[in-house]
Amino acid sequence: MPLPSLAKPSPASHVEIGGRPGGAMMPMHLANPPCSLAFVYGTLKQGFSNHWLIKDAVGEGHAQFIGVAKTKQQYPLVCGPFQVPFLLNIPSSGLQVKGELYAVDQTALELLDELEGVSKGHYERRPLVLTNLQSLEYDCKPNSEILAEAYFAHPSLQRGLSSAPHIEAYTKRETATYVYRKDRPKNRTFLEHVNNWIDSHGPLSYIRV
Repeated sequence: MPLPSLAKPSPASHVEIGGRPGGAMMPMHLANPPCSLAFVYGTLKQGFSNHWLIKDAVGEGHAQFIGVAKTKQQYPLVCGPFQVPFLLNIPSSGLQVKGELYAVDQTALELLDELEGVSKGHYERRPLVLTNLQSLEYDCKPNSEILAEAYFAHPSLQRGLSSAPHIEAYTKRETATYVYRKDRPKNRTFLEHVNNWIDSHGPLSYIRV
């Protein structure tokens, strides 16, 4: 779906890049300030099924690609039903997760919240710290820390998902069996699908013999 178009962009907002605290304040010329930083690790990344939303946002002046980075702390990144990725808010467990960093304005943020089902209890947007930013636009030291936000699995789902294998990055390998929303069974809500998956993929499902 196309993003709403604003005829005249508002004055630039600023976001902090390259350090926490006291990083360089870089102007983000986006249409609907204030701006924030969004870290995406799954289907919103370039080349994946939901990147259309961010691509449209960039085209409409509501988002800007910053670069690639990884989480400072380790987190479990797992795949649930339909190979949908979930980042779990269990710090110091799992791996340092790789993803893409975007500056987004309020219009883009609202659309991301809607896509991620924040109001439905699918995901929640939470702060996290990134490091190792690689960017063509911004010169950051390798050990710089960046405060951003990411979509974590809703707390009600975390315990059931945590026994799934942890991955460092969501790649084409994981999407080989990804099921698009339009192709999923319509007899259940997404939460029902997740909880059913949890019930049938308990810890014993991942014991290797």
